[in-house]
Amino acid sequence: MAACMATIMGIYAEDNGLDLNGAEISVEKEMSANPRRIARITTVITLPLPADTPHKAALADCVLGSPAMRSLHPDIEVPITWNWVG
Repeated sequence: MAACMATIMGIYAEDNGLDLNGAEISVEKEMSANPRRIARITTVITLPLPADTPHKAALADCVLGSPAMRSLHPDIEVPITWNWVG
């Protein structure tokens, strides 16, 4: 999932002249007990851009519209934390 998100953001970055070198995405799954399945995927995205970048909404759209995100079952929670460190 992280690789898919990074790829889509990378395509956007290349098309818009952004440098995302140093970007990081961490993903942690949480299981439910009954039935045994993935219940939540906590995601933290750290980008080397300032919090006031005009590309903020577009990058979020890249992540939320990525093929991996669209392929997840709707019952799986995917909270995303964004860290802007530019």
